[in-house]
Amino acid sequence: MFLYQPEPVEGVDYNFYRQKSESGIVGKVNPQMYTNIAVFGDNNMAAQRPDWVSVSSCGPALRTNPRFNLRWDVVCMTNPEAREYNLKIIKESAKLSPGISISSQHFADQGFCTCPRCIAAQAKSGLSWVEWRAKTVTDFLAEVKEIVSGKPLFVNCLPDPMLGKLRFGYDFEAMAQYADYFVIPMFSKGYPTPWYWETIARGFKSVLKKPVFVNFYVRGPNETWETVAPTNQIMTVATRVARQGVDGIIFLAEKAEYIQKFQKEAAADKETREALKGHGGDDVLELFARWEKLYK
Repeated sequence: MFLYQPEPVEGVDYNFYRQKSESGIVGKVNPQMYTNIAVFGDNNMAAQRPDWVSVSSCGPALRTNPRFNLRWDVVCMTNPEAREYNLKIIKESAKLSPGISISSQHFADQGFCTCPRCIAAQAKSGLSWVEWRAKTVTDFLAEVKEIVSGKPLFVNCLPDPMLGKLRFGYDFEAMAQYADYFVIPMFSKGYPTPWYWETIARGFKSVLKKPVFVNFYVRGPNETWETVAPTNQIMTVATRVARQGVDGIIFLAEKAEYIQKFQKEAAADKETREALKGHGGDDVLELFARWEKLYK
């Protein structure tokens, strides 16, 4: 489970606490939970230091920029102070947490970043723009791997298996040297068409050389149960994606109580579970069965 509060839930193999989400607010590590840290996606840092925000010919990496579909503000990943700040959080968290998950550890999108520091670094490298960006992302990942002290490292990648290198600087083969697991967020407020999510999962499974987990959205911050997908849709998409050979399914919610409600509904929905038999996602159906025993 992927949670915004440091309260784990029962009936799962992994509990992740978003110690530092893209809000930029930093919480306290729960040693019973794996820790997620959003790195350069940082609304608070961008507000406090607007001169650190990543830039492009189409404007800054801000949610308010209508030319991009950014869900959070992004600071430049070559900014030495931003890097040092986040690496310190990661290092301290790794001392207490059983494992580390990082997200937003990449460029904001295609065209970023064109600040003077990035332009100079790319020119000095002798590499092409695309290759320099990819090396920058991989080198940061190598730094993270060095400081997590042998703990498992989960690396989140935005869901674009085809153009990830061009857009975000993902060199999947190089990143696999340092990632123990890859996590692909597939967040949506509705999952009426599982086929699209299956396609993305299949694409990632074909190119990533380490285990692949997929993360689905149950109920994040500032949502109500009326604004998110019903439980049977999430059950269906999780089961259908599992048959593509992914190595794990994660569910995101703001609070443990939201996950517990989802678990209870999934356990009680025997009609959906029966309909999903034979789809090839038996591991997920077995998980739902475990929850039935948990909430008897």
